Amino acid sequence: MLIMALSPLQQAQNKIEKAKNILIVLPIDPSVDAIASGLALFSVMEKLKKDSKVVCNEFHLPPNANFLPKSRDIHSGLTSLRQFIISLNVSRTSVEELSYDIKDKKLNVYVTPKDGYFEEKDVTTSSGDFAYDLVIILGATDLESLGKLYDDHTEFFYHTPIINIDHQAANESYGQINLVEVTATSTSEIVFELVKQLDEKLLDEYNATNLLAGIISKTKSFQSPVVTPKSLSVASHLISSGARREEIVKNLFQTKSITTLKLWGRALARLRTNKDNTIVWSLLTKDDFVKSGASTDDISGVIDELIVNTPDAKAVFILYEKKPDKIRGIIYTPHYVDAFSIFREYHPEGSKDFTKIKIKNMDLMVAEQKVVELLEKRVK
Repeated sequence: MLIMALSPLQQAQNKIEKAKNILIVLPIDPSVDAIASGLALFSVMEKLKKDSKVVCNEFHLPPNANFLPKSRDIHSGLTSLRQFIISLNVSRTSVEELSYDIKDKKLNVYVTPKDGYFEEKDVTTSSGDFAYDLVIILGATDLESLGKLYDDHTEFFYHTPIINIDHQAANESYGQINLVEVTATSTSEIVFELVKQLDEKLLDEYNATNLLAGIISKTKSFQSPVVTPKSLSVASHLISSGARREEIVKNLFQTKSITTLKLWGRALARLRTNKDNTIVWSLLTKDDFVKSGASTDDISGVIDELIVNTPDAKAVFILYEKKPDKIRGIIYTPHYVDAFSIFREYHPEGSKDFTKIKIKNMDLMVAEQKVVELLEKRVK
């Protein structure tokens, strides 16, 4: 009798159905797609009666994502991940009284025996099980993209099964189950397929709105060349399930503050390209933020506009001043270019095709020349 191997979707379904406590993890500085797909999955886990939590290292909700259902339910760190157990053998004598205090950064536990006494050999210690029996990671090319969540809890990620969901070609397939579809427009599109596999009836107005928001953000409201017939079909299905398309488009693309528009104007006025127009970039000085009244949170919107409106460019970046000798950069590169490798000396964060860098002891113009030189060697 021939036994067919389970597909990755079926394997993920089995893991989720058997799990009791599920941790949903986003990468540092997550995209709207990662945020929206994480919130959608969180809503689905609630409907499945699973105890779950969404976490992202030092998370700050972008202003344009405030409208997403359950957007306030993302935590910025992990606590109570594992219990430390102190065991006392009471076979020889019972306990009369138990108390504790904390002195000089030490926890002191006081146990008064009912009769007789306790000895050191009566005490043992151990670690309890981890609080979660399954991890689902969304939109992270590797575990290092999780930042301190991974650095501080490496043992937990090593011992707990991981479902890795992503659409980026640079993904390192680090999960026990890898739902990595490079032909998908977004992580949200893959999560939609997972929800369908679990039970299509789980789709409702709230998680459908989140998933559609992820797809719309990644396709720039279906203006990006990555749009496929499948992504349009998925979007249609989500709208039929109650997704609020007009609200999504309004919040992601049509609602911009005056300060944001002023910053965009300054960036566009300083727009530059290399000789063959394969690299497009702009520079923002500290004075630009002061005069526009905008903040660095508005920069992601600027680079999104550059990506949409320069479809022939192979790389897009923005450099901006934090201080005269401290430059920050956001760099978008094609999937075949590993920006983490190119800019490894500048403390890269994020993902390998949407990377944030820090340049110290260099002014804005010198940093501009350096970044262009590095990209031109790799972007053909």
